[in-house]
Amino acid sequence: MEFMKAKIEEKLKGRIVKWEEKNPKRHYIEIKKDDLRETTEFLFRKLGLRFCIATGIDNIKNMEVIYHFSDDKTGVIYSFRVFTERDGGEIPTISDIIKGAKWIEREIHELLGINFPGNEDLSRLLLDPSWPKGVFPLRKDYEYGRKEELPKSVCSMPTIGAKTGGKDRTIIPIGPYHPLQEEPEFFELEVFGEKVVKVNINLGYNHRGIEKISEGKHWDQVTFLVERICGICSTSHPFAYVLAVEDLLGLEIPERAKYIRSVIGEIERIHSHLLWLGLAGHFLGYNTVWMWAWKYREPVLDLAEQISGNRNHYAMMKIGGVRRDILNSEIDGMKEKLNSIVSALKMFQGAVQDDPIIKARTKNVGTLSRQDAIYYCVIGPTARPSGITMDIRKIDIKNSAYGLVDWNVIATENGDVYDKVVCRILEMFESVKIINQCFDRLKTLKEGEICEEVREIPKGEGIGRYEAPRGEVWHYVRSDGGNTPVRHKIRAPSYMNVASNEVAAAGGTVSDAAITLAAVDPCYCCTERMQAVENGKLKYDWQELIKMSQEKTKKMKGRK
Repeated sequence: MEFMKAKIEEKLKGRIVKWEEKNPKRHYIEIKKDDLRETTEFLFRKLGLRFCIATGIDNIKNMEVIYHFSDDKTGVIYSFRVFTERDGGEIPTISDIIKGAKWIEREIHELLGINFPGNEDLSRLLLDPSWPKGVFPLRKDYEYGRKEELPKSVCSMPTIGAKTGGKDRTIIPIGPYHPLQEEPEFFELEVFGEKVVKVNINLGYNHRGIEKISEGKHWDQVTFLVERICGICSTSHPFAYVLAVEDLLGLEIPERAKYIRSVIGEIERIHSHLLWLGLAGHFLGYNTVWMWAWKYREPVLDLAEQISGNRNHYAMMKIGGVRRDILNSEIDGMKEKLNSIVSALKMFQGAVQDDPIIKARTKNVGTLSRQDAIYYCVIGPTARPSGITMDIRKIDIKNSAYGLVDWNVIATENGDVYDKVVCRILEMFESVKIINQCFDRLKTLKEGEICEEVREIPKGEGIGRYEAPRGEVWHYVRSDGGNTPVRHKIRAPSYMNVASNEVAAAGGTVSDAAITLAAVDPCYCCTERMQAVENGKLKYDWQELIKMSQEKTKKMKGRK
């Protein structure tokens, strides 16, 4: 840790405006925006730090962008602040240095109004095309809860074929609504014959403005809000959020709470990987794998329900610990239920390794090289099959049990769809190992000691990250000492992973594109656009949608 810090200090000598070391693993460094590109080149290409995300903040007197870089060998985060003017502010692009920074610059541009000279594409990423120009919803002068009057005649569908590279090429659309995608997302496949030449990706069909909503919620209420970001990863976001607030507080939670947090996190990982495995089998036309995987997912969900009362949205996380204890008297029964799925996992492992159909459809398909994985800043089971042995559970272990038990990071080398399947199956064995050890340790600890009381959140900022089933979840919070966050930045793993399909799907065939796009286990629920359009007219307004929902609920309950 000290070696990396010394390297940065030596290189940026005379350019650092201010260096704040919040703790040995959290450094906030202010530099001038004119030094950003050279700093990024040094951090990313020379030191090998990973770009996690950038956070745009409206300070009213000026605009601030924080670029977060992670040293994945030590878990230290270096956050570089740059400032610019509030009106007409500009910050040099880093998107040509780091491909993984392209989307966040577009997002900051449309939500806060900051320009990034040098970025060739600052088109809208999340907001609907009908959103008024010059209206930036994450600025502080944009009233909380405000609703925009959108044009009645709008069609928010992308223009198919707008980016075609030649007359002999064809555009094949996947989405926005497609049987392959559980949620709306739009991919343009530019093809020459059967070969995919280029992939254009359009986000923003279901964005819910959670970062803005968070600014109007009490610190404890935000825990339940972020649990709704993703149904499958419904403990990963609150896990990262409470870690961010605890980082701000400098708080250590009780040991029992650490084990309980990790138990529910690993239960979620198993059920998420089994869900994906089943869908992957379905996409390949191998429905037996689909039915098997979902069958053996049921006892895992039963465990989650036994612990929390819910199969999803467990509501277990709390700033300072967890909300519910696990009774020591029930642990042996839980272990028996957990270990009952091991034989099924071995069956899946054998099927993947021996089945010629699965191998034929996944080997050397959708390959993401190690170099491309680095440049796109991909994470989780999208990065590890490309030989990147990075797992947040190993490097950022505070207030969880991952540093207290024995387990291994699963990584492979080929980067294709086959390796992504293998990686997830082997990770489930590690999850079972982690949960069993946590259960054993819990039996040695006193029941009831599961939370430290937190009454106030002081002024400050904190970062929390957790290894969700899809990869690193990132939460940044800032407090002014009040009852609500003044800024809450959220980055889901798919935000970094989906863009890598630009290279993973290119060069393959149309028939392989579907499983390649699905191989990153995409989740689009952190994106925003929801409109019904008929004959070019907006079909329903907000109040009509609420009325329809209420009427349907009454009908389902049997009331008039």
